[in-house]
Amino acid sequence: MRFTGAKKISYMAFLVGALLAVSGCGHLRTDFEDPRVKVVSLQALPAEGMEQSFAIGLRVTNPNAFALNLVGMSYSLRLQGYDLLDGVANNIPEIPAYSEVPIEVKATVNMLNGLRFIRTILTAPQSTIQYELAAKLALDSRLLPTIRLVEKGNIALTQ
Repeated sequence: MRFTGAKKISYMAFLVGALLAVSGCGHLRTDFEDPRVKVVSLQALPAEGMEQSFAIGLRVTNPNAFALNLVGMSYSLRLQGYDLLDGVANNIPEIPAYSEVPIEVKATVNMLNGLRFIRTILTAPQSTIQYELAAKLALDSRLLPTIRLVEKGNIALTQ
């Protein structure tokens, strides 16, 4: 197949672009591990009218050899099976490679489920509460734009 003039230049540009695209795929991170997010504290904030907010202390662990630059995060917290708290944050610090960073985020309570949760706790007191944190982490990266995580655990009520 012979090309001449503009067709030859177009064909060569296409080949160069294809080669660059294929070689670029070789640089994608195959060693990426999802970060981990653990709930480490839960504290009621002063109520504002009928809205109750909580400060949720989180510990974000980055098991990767490179820093994670988070531009935002959305999250919801289930306690004892009740969808209780949710919120968003955009002031998340960079998580350096192989490190744990404590962060604090604010969440508002679902009042109806909050009342159900309180009724459950009052009728059957427990020393620990089961939690499930669902989080969506938005990265400042085109290759890994979002990470969805679900972490489960227990929060001790006594110290």
